[in-house]
Amino acid sequence: MSTSIDRITLEVIRNGLLTAADEMKNVVLRTAYSNLWKEAGDLSCALLRPTGEVVAQGSADIPIHLPTMPFSFAGLTERFPVETMLPGDVFIHNDPFRGNNHLPDFFMCKPVFFGETLLGFAAVRGHFIDVGGNGPGSYSSTAPDIQAEGFRIPPMRVWKEGERNEELVGLLESNLRNPRERIGDLQAQYAGCNTGERRLQALAEKYGADTLSIAIERVLDDAETLARAHIAEIPDGRYEFEDFCDGDGIVNEPFAIRCAVEVDGSDIAIDFDGTSPQTHGGMNMALSVCYAACVYAIKALTDPDSPANSGAYRPITVTAPEGTVVNVSYPGAVVAGNHETSARVADCVTGALAEALPDRVVAAGAGSTGVLVFGGHDADRDFICVEMHGAGQGGGAGADGGNAHRVNIANTGNTPTEALELEYPMTVIEYRITDDAGGAGEFRGGCGIQRRVRFDAPGWITIVAERGTVAPYGLFGGGRPEPTQVVLTRADGTVEELPTKTAPLLVVAGDELFLKCAGGGGYGDPVDRTVEALQADVDNGYVSPDSAATTYGAVVLEDAGRADGKWVVSR
Repeated sequence: MSTSIDRITLEVIRNGLLTAADEMKNVVLRTAYSNLWKEAGDLSCALLRPTGEVVAQGSADIPIHLPTMPFSFAGLTERFPVETMLPGDVFIHNDPFRGNNHLPDFFMCKPVFFGETLLGFAAVRGHFIDVGGNGPGSYSSTAPDIQAEGFRIPPMRVWKEGERNEELVGLLESNLRNPRERIGDLQAQYAGCNTGERRLQALAEKYGADTLSIAIERVLDDAETLARAHIAEIPDGRYEFEDFCDGDGIVNEPFAIRCAVEVDGSDIAIDFDGTSPQTHGGMNMALSVCYAACVYAIKALTDPDSPANSGAYRPITVTAPEGTVVNVSYPGAVVAGNHETSARVADCVTGALAEALPDRVVAAGAGSTGVLVFGGHDADRDFICVEMHGAGQGGGAGADGGNAHRVNIANTGNTPTEALELEYPMTVIEYRITDDAGGAGEFRGGCGIQRRVRFDAPGWITIVAERGTVAPYGLFGGGRPEPTQVVLTRADGTVEELPTKTAPLLVVAGDELFLKCAGGGGYGDPVDRTVEALQADVDNGYVSPDSAATTYGAVVLEDAGRADGKWVVSR
């Protein structure tokens, strides 16, 4: 078989693969049942080569979902070797100790055949709103082990030669809350895999299976070449950093993430020696998730624009002591570590490289998903709401941090207020950007959001958030922002300040929850912020007149006749 391919054909196939991954995502979004999928998009799609490497992924998918897919695939093929797979087979599992993220993230993949040739795999990872466990939504970090977190499924055939495994589906229906919605999302995953299968087969039909295989190899090799060229621009050296998480909900004391990033030519080695031992609750992560957070940070700093795939990650190695929060030992719990602790890993890698890449790094963002779970039974139906919250992002050289949105390792969207109130017994009283929430700096940190909701029926709520104790760091003189705050006001007027992580809490109709997410850290000395930028901040409500004067050192005078606002900022 020839190993050559012309550049035009290669580019057509490369973009065909990327388009196929995007089409998979669109199919899942349009057929999904849960708001977390169809509104927030908490799922990711990819095409894998026969050995499990990610070749193409959706353009708006989730960084923590995708670099872990080869690990999930490896866990799958330990039980089902590739040579035993047949057309029409579809596999699923959610086991973090076999390379998966956390129990809610179900990994599904389907082998794609063209005749007798295995072209690769179509894969969809989606966050199931419930997987059993000790409360609706299966999301409390206070679960003491993986068994308490919910239903753990080893690699299994969920479709065999095109026939659905009704015994497995029945087992899921018996163990997951609101099973109709869960199985609806399972079918949406299946539709996404079928879409990927059709698109891979169409490329093989048009160009030939051999040419497609050559193109896939070149896509990965080209990504590696490009990644190495960008990594080689980083000065060689060893760079270290540490940051902290609030606690695990069982022991609410900060624990440390420590990393050393060693750059040697076009290779990067990242080690987490010195990181805290694994926690009692679910703030731990599998090494696969730690790896995903690391390669995300390196990709974002070196080459954020080109499509990501496994080839781009070949120059990066990640090591971590077993039994730490970044490399959990069985039977440690992991539900929140998947996005809360992993966000801190990305913050650490970024902070470590600030010395080497001062013009590329950004200060720490809120580094939290800000999860609110509300579940129960109302009007003869079960309901489970899992809502993520946007927050502030860190400022960087030449740009302020973004306000009120999620990026970093888990860039899902939010659910519109109208959809929340239509689907669940809750009323959104307030939802807005928080004033003065961003860290001060020459380039200001982004402001987070605050939301106040009233629960209109009894149920259980769970909070999983971060940055309530140790606020996000600033860089090069930039300040820390306001931390996360969670307050529950009972219908009888009792006010409870909650930690950033809770066990499931019983609420009744009329109880209100206030959640204020952290802002992002500032970049550079606040006194160097331009008058024009500071004036816009005051006019737009991002910085108060008092903060402009006391924190930024500006002169602020009142002019009641000014059309754009009554405060005038000067130096």
